[in-house]
Amino acid sequence: MKFFWSGDWSAREVIPGRQMNLQIVWRVSRIMNETYRKYLIYVKEYLTQHEGLQSPNPLHPFRSRFQHTIRVLHWCLRLSQGLKNVDCDLLCTAAIFHDIGYSSRDNERHAVRSVQAFHAYAAAQGMEEEFARKVERLIARHSDKSLLKEPDTELEMILLLEADLLDEEGAMGIVWDCMTMGNLHASSYARAYYHIMESSNKEEPNPMVTERAKAIWEEKKEIVAKFVKLLEDDLMIGSEYFKI
Repeated sequence: MKFFWSGDWSAREVIPGRQMNLQIVWRVSRIMNETYRKYLIYVKEYLTQHEGLQSPNPLHPFRSRFQHTIRVLHWCLRLSQGLKNVDCDLLCTAAIFHDIGYSSRDNERHAVRSVQAFHAYAAAQGMEEEFARKVERLIARHSDKSLLKEPDTELEMILLLEADLLDEEGAMGIVWDCMTMGNLHASSYARAYYHIMESSNKEEPNPMVTERAKAIWEEKKEIVAKFVKLLEDDLMIGSEYFKI
C-alpha cells in the first residue's frame, strides 16, 4: 500500500473536495501501523541473526541499531508532519530498513547490504516493484549527507537524512558521551566535561534543510550548550585550586 500524507488527516488534503470519512482514516492508519510493526519485527530478527543489533565498538555497547531505527522512523513522522506531497509510506519504509545491513564488521558497506536485504524481503513479500526500487534508492544513499546540499534532492531523501542525523544529538548526545566516559573508566567528572565539549558541544553548522528540522537542531544544540555551562559552573572549571 502506498499513500501520500501531509502530516495530518484533514479532508482537504487526503480527499480533496470531499468530507473525510474518519473510519477510512483510522483503518488506513491501523493497516500502516500493522505493516510497519511487521517490517520492524523482520528487521530486528535480521539484525540479530547477522550480529548487527549492538554496536561492535566496545566503548558503545549501549548503542542499539534497532532502537536507532525506531527513533529514525519517529523522526521521519515528526519531520514530515504538515508537509505537502510527502510519500510517507516510501519514507517510513526506507527508515525501517535503512540500517538492516549492519553486522559485527565491515559496516562501511552497510548501506549496500541494507539494499540487498530489503530487495530480497520486498521480492518475497510481493511488493510493488516501482515502490521497492524507490525505497532501495533512498536506502542506498542515506549515508551520503552531502545530498542535503544538493538542490535537486527529493524531499523523502532529505527527511530521511535529517532524521538520521537528529538521532543521538542533544540530550541523547550528552548521555552517549557520559556512558562512553564510563566505559573508559574516566577518573573525574572533568574528563566527562571536556569530552562533551569536544563532541556533543563542538561547533558545527546546522546541516538541516527543512524549517522544522533546522529548529529542532538548534534546540538540541542549545540544550547541550546550557547543560555544559551549568556543568562548568558546578565543577568549578578553571579554579586555581585544582593546580594544587
